[in-house]
Amino acid sequence: MKKLLLSALGLLALTLAGCSNNALTTNKTDYHPTALTAVIKGDAKTKTVHYRINNGATQTVNVKSGTYFFQVPASTKTQTVKVSAGTTHKTVTVHRVKALGNYRKLAAKYNQMTIASHLPAKVQKQLQAAQKNQATTQKKLAALAKTNPTAAAAAAQKQQAAAKQLQAKMATAKKQAKDELLPTSTSAGVKNLVVTKDVTIRGNVQNGQLMGLALITPTKQMKTTAGKKQFGTTFALLGTSLDAKPKYVIKKFEKVLKDAKKKSTSTTTKTIYSNGVRFNTGFSTDHLYIYMTK
Repeated sequence: MKKLLLSALGLLALTLAGCSNNALTTNKTDYHPTALTAVIKGDAKTKTVHYRINNGATQTVNVKSGTYFFQVPASTKTQTVKVSAGTTHKTVTVHRVKALGNYRKLAAKYNQMTIASHLPAKVQKQLQAAQKNQATTQKKLAALAKTNPTAAAAAAQKQQAAAKQLQAKMATAKKQAKDELLPTSTSAGVKNLVVTKDVTIRGNVQNGQLMGLALITPTKQMKTTAGKKQFGTTFALLGTSLDAKPKYVIKKFEKVLKDAKKKSTSTTTKTIYSNGVRFNTGFSTDHLYIYMTK
């Protein structure tokens, strides 16, 4: 009887140990972010799963049909994630990735080009010429001032008047572009930075660094002239801001679109590379996604 009891207790202990080991799983122990985040997945026998990133605040996700998932934003530093369900604990690693660049600088560059895109084509050329020839113009004025001060003063006055007119046009363009501009600064995390009916720009910013961008557009908007134009402009400006080659990327993207229409499949992902920037193109039933990362 005693042997039978000990045997039963041993079997019970093994069973409980087995239950404990299977109470929480992760599909990997090492994760490499794709797009803006790393997606941690697994199974759990509890109603909720808790996790902490780099010993930060505890966060909770619900378990549905025995599975759970949560996202860890990509960072330039390797991250340790502690996952727990009841008394069972797991630790996984999310590896670091390269940043696209300093967020403030990239936002300023993008915003400047976005505002300029609202200027008439003629004014855009004038602005580009003024920026390109600024140093040369100043040298010419300085040289003219030595030989003919009166003419130099008149030329400077004319230049100032033209600059004021250009500033006024820029101010009008800025008002027109206000809903399309990136915030000059933003807190850490993954969030929508720009939202219009045609496009959404989602970004992941960590420690002032822009880790990744997502350009999202409803497929129905791509069927309208205005929607298609806004998407194309935004795509080109983001690519230029990241020092990619927009003409090359757009040409490749058009091919991806044609292939997607032929196959008529959703959630297909294609990758385009340009100047160190990776453009991952994905499709769902109602949205088009372009993820930009290093």
